[in-house]
Amino acid sequence: MWTSYIVLLVGGLVILGCGGECLVRGSAQLARQMGVSALVVGLTIVAFGTSAPEIAVTMQSAAGGQDDLAVANVVGSCIMNILIVLGISALVRPLRVSRNVITTDAPVMLFFSALFMLFAYDNGVINRWQGLFFVAALAFYTLFTYFEARRQPPFVENEYEHDLKIKSRSPLMNILAIIIGIAGLVKGADLIVEGAVGVATLLGISTRIIGLTIVALGTSLPELMTCVLAARRNQPDITIGNIVGSNIFNILAVIGVTSACYPLAVAKETLQSDAPMMLFVVVLSFWVLRTGHRISRREGVVLLCIYAGYLTWTLR
Repeated sequence: MWTSYIVLLVGGLVILGCGGECLVRGSAQLARQMGVSALVVGLTIVAFGTSAPEIAVTMQSAAGGQDDLAVANVVGSCIMNILIVLGISALVRPLRVSRNVITTDAPVMLFFSALFMLFAYDNGVINRWQGLFFVAALAFYTLFTYFEARRQPPFVENEYEHDLKIKSRSPLMNILAIIIGIAGLVKGADLIVEGAVGVATLLGISTRIIGLTIVALGTSLPELMTCVLAARRNQPDITIGNIVGSNIFNILAVIGVTSACYPLAVAKETLQSDAPMMLFVVVLSFWVLRTGHRISRREGVVLLCIYAGYLTWTLR
């Protein structure tokens, strides 16, 4: 039993790595060919693709009546995206922050994180109408991001210095690479979650804790893999855009689509501790992004230390 779960974890990590490589390279070259900025790609294609595991796990959990796991997965993923993914990416390479992230995208992330909490405190349920509102907001935000970016000079050449050294593929091949990358990320994360949940169940850990930690980590691994690869290649807009975009997508699409199909009950423990922690982390990230328009290695260490403290408090 233990052996099969470990095999799932290792196999998932291998598939995840290959999928992340395909997604980053394909999206980078496609953005260059389309003449749009890396930030747009990070906020849309990459963010949506790497968040696919969250929506798959959340929908499956909600359909099975496991609302605690569904909501905890989203809340835990949002926390991990900032504290773990952004923290580790900053350790790999200090990240330059685009002005658009500070003025537009980070405030949007903050607004909808607060709105999620407001909806959750309304009788402890995210209902169908609130879910549909989130889905409509996501459609508007995506269109706004694209058309706003098209009005500005792309400046994409410097973002893809590494990829320009590689023979450019056709747009169709880059789209195929993105699809393969997303499929690899989803399958890899699915294997990791299956193995991790199996181990946690054998250890007798609660559903909420599994969702906040193991499942959230498993579904956040695509973001981590993609962001680390982008940071190594000095593509900070893809890294930061992916993190901010994934958090926006987690709330507007994952919570939105799921609650539109299955109204989500929010556990008392989530309302009292986990959701406020998520909002605190989002506010913290907004402050970090604004300080010097750059995320340093020191700030990355601080983010990781905060997560270590949160994890210790959660598992107490």
